[in-house]
Amino acid sequence: MLFSLYKESTVMEVESIQDKISIVQNSYGRCLASGDVLDTFYQEFLGSSPEIKERFKNTDFEKQKKLLKHGINLMIMFAAENLAGKSGLKRIRESHDSKHLNINPKLYDLWKFCLLQAIKSHDYKYNNLVESSWNNVLDKGIRYIKEGY
Repeated sequence: MLFSLYKESTVMEVESIQDKISIVQNSYGRCLASGDVLDTFYQEFLGSSPEIKERFKNTDFEKQKKLLKHGINLMIMFAAENLAGKSGLKRIRESHDSKHLNINPKLYDLWKFCLLQAIKSHDYKYNNLVESSWNNVLDKGIRYIKEGY
């Protein structure tokens, strides 16, 4: 069995989704400890598209950052097949579908790109393995949400 860890400059193969989830959890913890990863995300995201900026024009960002923090945790839990993660992401899937918030599925790719940029800026251990683990974890949840559109 290949169980692998990563070092600052060396990327090793990761065998299981559990390994990737652990890497993502540790990365997210480092980002949150930096204090402003969510602010960085929203700066990136709002600047990425006029459509995004328009959708968020009347947003209470203190509340929104709490929702984002929780949503990212749900994505991680969903990838781990945790029941609470599945239930929580189902609520997000329903609230963001074409009948409710009507979030175009193409915007999730932009969301992920901006989130990864923010993580890269705030995780001092960010490397190819961390990026690949985040991509794997986020893609599972994003695919699920998009399917509900």
